[in-house]
Amino acid sequence: MSGEDEMKEFLDNAVRCALTLVLVAALGPLAAGAALAADGQPRDFMPAPPGTHLGLLYYLHGSSDTFVDARGDKVPGSELDTNIGIARYVYFFDVGDTRADINVVQPFGGLSNMSIGGQRLASDDFSLGDTSIVATFWPINDPERNRYFAVATWLTLPTGHYDANVSGLGTNRWSVSVQPAYYFNLAPRWSVDLVGDVTTYGDNDDGPGGIRIEKDPSFTVLGWLNYHASDATTVSFGLSSTRGGEERWGGVDRGDSRVTTPRMAWSQMLNPTTQLLLEMGTDVDAENTFERDFEAVLRLAKFF
Repeated sequence: MSGEDEMKEFLDNAVRCALTLVLVAALGPLAAGAALAADGQPRDFMPAPPGTHLGLLYYLHGSSDTFVDARGDKVPGSELDTNIGIARYVYFFDVGDTRADINVVQPFGGLSNMSIGGQRLASDDFSLGDTSIVATFWPINDPERNRYFAVATWLTLPTGHYDANVSGLGTNRWSVSVQPAYYFNLAPRWSVDLVGDVTTYGDNDDGPGGIRIEKDPSFTVLGWLNYHASDATTVSFGLSSTRGGEERWGGVDRGDSRVTTPRMAWSQMLNPTTQLLLEMGTDVDAENTFERDFEAVLRLAKFF
């Protein structure tokens, strides 16, 4: 190999490594477990009676042709599609006089058509993501007044498939999310969900090139305004905003990320124990991540 070819290969590898590092940070707000934890659906914090089992299947789709860098500039030639499934099991019980639940959440799926600045990047079309264990307690459980206050804690374990040079659903780090949530009636057919989320992260000690990737806490606020057209049908309008999560690659700060997403949802009880929910949204503000043109969540819930 000539000296010119060696230099070209070196530069190509350097560019690919740099873009991989950018993508590691960019995918943070879009990770399956993080997205589900921070962006709950309407009436998620209404508890079922003790002894109830709940099984849920989610399909999450997102598409983007815009990457916004840490300066807020759009990078041309960027693209990302996400297709993710999530299986979730919930069991409700009482601890003394307090309602509680325990969850197991397992994402799976993949990323495709991934590029930044025209540079195509390797990705997993299908892999398992990180498993989350979730516990929720309801200090206020008042069905007579239809008001509920809950605190959920998500422990996400680094169990997913991870390759430092291939983007997928595994993050190679643990995280802990704490979510306070309040649900209340606003009027006879109207209700409101208010949810906060603070997530702290462990270190990824096996980043591209073997570097350590540290991550600061991220913060999310989410609100839903729900219109109950009938006992079986609800239409909801929501807004979420996520900030923070700055990463340091080998001690070098890479800047915070932010995403703001208006959304709407429709849920329908198909029968007394089965619910179907469809949610759609689009990012109106993003920085240091992909700005999604379209996102959708399809969820099937079965009580037993």
